[in-house]
Amino acid sequence: MAYSWLTWSQAQSELSSRLSDTSQAFTVGAEVPLYLTMAMWIWNALTGFWVAEYPVSLTPPLTGNWQPANGSGSPRVQTQTDVSLYTLIEYMLLEPATGGTWTGTPQFNMQMLAQAVQGRRDEALQIGASNMVETSLPIAANASRVSLPDNALDVRRLRYVPVAGTAVTLERGDAESFRTFSPAYLQSVLPPLRYDVVSGPPLTITLDSSVPVAGTLQTLIVQAKAVPSPPSATALGIPDDYAWVPLFGALADLLSSQEESLDLVRAKYCSERYSQGLELLRKAPWLLEARVNGVAVPICAAIAADRFNVNWQTNPAAFPQLVTPGTDLYAVSPIPIANTDVVLAMIGNAPIPTSGTAQIQVPRDVMDAILDEAEHLACFKRGGDAFLGTMALHQSFLDTGKRWDNRNRMEGIFATTLRSDTPREDKQQPRFTGGGQ
Repeated sequence: MAYSWLTWSQAQSELSSRLSDTSQAFTVGAEVPLYLTMAMWIWNALTGFWVAEYPVSLTPPLTGNWQPANGSGSPRVQTQTDVSLYTLIEYMLLEPATGGTWTGTPQFNMQMLAQAVQGRRDEALQIGASNMVETSLPIAANASRVSLPDNALDVRRLRYVPVAGTAVTLERGDAESFRTFSPAYLQSVLPPLRYDVVSGPPLTITLDSSVPVAGTLQTLIVQAKAVPSPPSATALGIPDDYAWVPLFGALADLLSSQEESLDLVRAKYCSERYSQGLELLRKAPWLLEARVNGVAVPICAAIAADRFNVNWQTNPAAFPQLVTPGTDLYAVSPIPIANTDVVLAMIGNAPIPTSGTAQIQVPRDVMDAILDEAEHLACFKRGGDAFLGTMALHQSFLDTGKRWDNRNRMEGIFATTLRSDTPREDKQQPRFTGGGQ
C-alpha cells in the first residue's frame, strides 16, 4: 500500500502559500521542491521512517568479500553530488543557482564552495564510516610497516594473507599494547597479531611483528571521495538522507569568511546543525534484518565475527551470519560457494517524487512538520529576524521527529536493538570516546 492523499505539486503549492509567495517570485519554482526534499531527508535521518527491502543475488566466485548495499536498484542508492550541494548553497545565499559554475556576487566563488564542501564531506564520511572499501596492500617478508593511500580516512579492519600459510585477522592495538602483550616484540619474525595506526607516522600501518613471508594486507578503509572539480559532478559518498550535513558545514565555513560574506549569526546556526547532523550520522542505523536463502540470520559487526566466528571468510562451516563493518557494506558468512539470495531490510532513502502528480509518501500527521521545516529552510536566505522568526517552526519539526523516534523505539520488543544508538561495530570496537557506552 502507498499514501495517496497529497501530490508533490500540492505540497509545493502549500509551501509557497506559507511563504506568502504563491507566484514563486522570491522562492522560485525550481527552488521550492529542494526545501521539501531537504526536509524529508532530515525527517528520515531523525526517525528512520522509510524502511524498504533490497533483494540481491550473489553469484560466486565473488570479486571481493564485501558487498555494497547502496548499488544500483538499492533503496539506499547514492545520487547526491557536490553540484547538488552547490545549487542548494547558491539558493540559500541568494546567488544565481548555476550549480558547478559561479555567476554570482564577489562575496563567494566556486573555489570557496568546492573547498568548503570537500572538507565537510570528507569529515562526514569519516564520522559516519561511509564509503568503506577494501584495498590490498603488499607487504614483503621481514617487513612490519606499510603505507596507506593518501585518501584513507580511517582503518577499520586488517587481515594478513600470506602467499603461503593461513590468513590472520589482526586486532587493533598500539605501540604500548605491542610491548605489553606481543611475545618477543621487535625481537623475532612471527605472524602478526595486532596492528597500529596511532603510534607511527601518518598514513602508516605498523604490525606487532615482522611477517615471516610476503603477502598482502587486506585493509578495510574509510576512503575520501575525489577532490571536487566543478563544473564536473563528484559523488558525495554518503547516504542521500544525510547530504544536508556537509551542506550546513560548508555554509558555516562560507558565512564565517571575512569581509562581505561574514554573517556570524547564521554561521553559528549552520555550525550547530552540522554538529547535530554528524551525531545523527555517527549513530545512524541502516540495516534492520537480513535473510539468506529465505532464512533469517543474525547481523553482527565485523570485529565480532572475527573474534567469535573465526575464519568465517574461508571456513565453509562457519556460523551463518550477515557481517557488517560499517555503513552500507556487508558480507555473508560463510562466504557463498553457490548462488545465494539475500534480502536486506534497510532504512531506505526518503522517496522523493519525480513528478508533480506523484503522491508524496508521508503520513497525514507528519506532513505539517515537514512543511514547517521546509518553510524554515526556505527563509534562511532572508536572514535577520525574517529567518530567526521561523526557529519555532524548526523546533516543532524536531519535537515531532523526537516523538516519532521514541514511538518507533517502544513499539517493538527489541526495537532499541534494531535501532540502536551505537552502530554494531562501534559497540565492539569504539572509534570515539564513549562510542561503546
